[in-house]
Amino acid sequence: MASSITVASIDATFPVSGQDNDSQGFRDNTAQIKTQLTTAGTEISDLQTNSATTNATDSFNGHDIKNINLMDWGQKIVAKGSVSGSVSCDFEDGNVVTLTTSGDVTLSFTNFPLEDDGTTNTFAVMKVLLTKGTSTHSVTLTGVSLPVSLESPDSSTLGQQEAFPLRKSTFVFDVFSVDGGTTKLASQVLEYPGS
Repeated sequence: MASSITVASIDATFPVSGQDNDSQGFRDNTAQIKTQLTTAGTEISDLQTNSATTNATDSFNGHDIKNINLMDWGQKIVAKGSVSGSVSCDFEDGNVVTLTTSGDVTLSFTNFPLEDDGTTNTFAVMKVLLTKGTSTHSVTLTGVSLPVSLESPDSSTLGQQEAFPLRKSTFVFDVFSVDGGTTKLASQVLEYPGS
């Protein structure tokens, strides 16, 4: 984007040395300098708001990033610890969640992103690594459609169904959305043996 700052209206030859100068010229130059400094301030603020730095936690504010080559990158993990009851997994906190059940758990998934215009859809995924603390805990995914092979009668309560069987294991699955979380789908659940 080209800058809107223009100095053409500032008279660099005014005031003229060694002669009486009209005060209107001072006012005109001062007004133009103020206008251009205001424009510069606005553009600098936009840059600070919409650009990331390498030494801080930053947001790209939903802007598209094109033609990049990512190397040596990771994803932020939100460690929920030992939990029971209702547990909210917020995409804005980080899109990898770890937890261990200490009782029956109901998981909800919130704040899936949209494009920067707030209405255009984008693909977003939350990965969940869930360790069952004992064999009797049920797991419910609120508002999430399961793969057909895993659906229990109400399509959301997994409990002791095929997805989370009666044994201590770590289960890994994704919950994804292409419409800001209005529709949420779960991937096939992978099971890793527990100790």
